[in-house]
Amino acid sequence: MHALERVINSPEPLVLIGHSSEDRFPGYSYNAYTRLGKKFYCLDIGGLPVSRGPTKGGKVYHSVAELPEDRGDLAVIWVHPRTAPAAVDLAHEAGCKRVWFSFGTGHPKAVARARELGLEVVEIGRCPVLYLRDKPAACKGHTLLVKASGLYRRPPQTDPSAKRREQL
Repeated sequence: MHALERVINSPEPLVLIGHSSEDRFPGYSYNAYTRLGKKFYCLDIGGLPVSRGPTKGGKVYHSVAELPEDRGDLAVIWVHPRTAPAAVDLAHEAGCKRVWFSFGTGHPKAVARARELGLEVVEIGRCPVLYLRDKPAACKGHTLLVKASGLYRRPPQTDPSAKRREQL
């Protein structure tokens, strides 16, 4: 089993951090986790009242204080790179110990901030939904492409200066 499969398929809850006012609400991830019954809490920096995308109207939190206590120790970050350091600060404030920067998010300043705060960087660049045991049909096609390319089996990327490899 791939290390990233173990991380994302853990029964522990996770915090999904997005920024709707920058058009970075993680709607497909929200939908995938909801469909699978994965316990997660969505924290939107942009103030979106409810989820959008395939799962419309789901619960969205707007501050760390609103999050339930059982939020787990993993934060999945889906924001613009310029906002990623602030998202890392929120993950730390929420008590997360690990961060996964989804594609287009892992800015070197955000990664440096995570490490400065003592957070483990799990991955920089790949979508966590790729590694779910079950996933929506739309994501299965992308997963097949990633597997055919050889990217799927590569070890986690934790170097923010490495060549970007998250999208095909």
